[in-house]
Amino acid sequence: MVELIFLTFLLRMKMRNYLMLFFLLIATFAIKAQVTDSIASRVVLDTEVIVAAKRGFSVKRFIDIVQKDTVFEQAFSRLRKVAYTSSNDFHFYSKRGKEKATYQSELQQIQEDSCVEMTLLSEQSTGNYYKRKKKHRYYTAKMFERLFYKKGRHCTSSTPPKVATKKSRMENYVQQLKKLIYNPGKEVDIPFIGHKTAIFDKKMIQYYNFKIQSRRYQDDTPCYVFIASAKPNHSSGKTVIKYLEMWMDKSDLGIISKKYHLKTSNLFFNFDIKMDVDLLLTQKGVVPSRIEYDGAWKAPTKRKEIADFLLEFVY
Repeated sequence: MVELIFLTFLLRMKMRNYLMLFFLLIATFAIKAQVTDSIASRVVLDTEVIVAAKRGFSVKRFIDIVQKDTVFEQAFSRLRKVAYTSSNDFHFYSKRGKEKATYQSELQQIQEDSCVEMTLLSEQSTGNYYKRKKKHRYYTAKMFERLFYKKGRHCTSSTPPKVATKKSRMENYVQQLKKLIYNPGKEVDIPFIGHKTAIFDKKMIQYYNFKIQSRRYQDDTPCYVFIASAKPNHSSGKTVIKYLEMWMDKSDLGIISKKYHLKTSNLFFNFDIKMDVDLLLTQKGVVPSRIEYDGAWKAPTKRKEIADFLLEFVY
């Protein structure tokens, strides 16, 4: 009898938990739907998009795709697993805009089965790009090299990865920078700025103007362009993403380009970065074809660095 009562109690508790989970999921979907509706009611459409909406183009579905985008992050991740040749052009400047150093290189990554191997084909530098023994002088170059490239030979293993040890300061910077670059528009776990990057959050959309335009990508591919720009009267401390532009092919709504401007200043981070990234569909999936950077970055205990660079990939 006691066992029966206890079993009944457990079943009731389990059912209660299932119901709570069910209603929590409903509430979550409802909030997301409200956010999508709220953005859709605020978005400004150009003439061509208005005509397309009358013919069946769904503004709400388009915004939903923009919010749920994972293609961008996957494209960066895939870069470490496929074969390509890349050209890299870095320039560093003084506060007055005088060029202090340059670096150009060509890299080749070869893929064989579950392994990739990167080889430096050529390089040249000017100014004070390197320290002694060819060590990096500029942490911007070092971080972005770690962000996009993995030198040497690396193989995918079926063995579970080792438990991570305590990360160095540079490792932490790379991981935090990766979150910012890979997920523009989404929340990241970074003190003081993480929630401010979630521009589609219910609390953040009030600080932005939203637009959808009809334009041609490089004067060729018909695209819908989603634009989120921080309102001037709120752009200083309330936002980190000052501008986000996403180009989507009209034929399949696939993302082919993103432009974004990130800016903030606090005890941990001080940066003003503009990125322009083009994507390309290959047999291996969507990958970056061009990455352009222009900006300034200051890390704690480091000097402010002003740089621009262009990375181009051939697959």
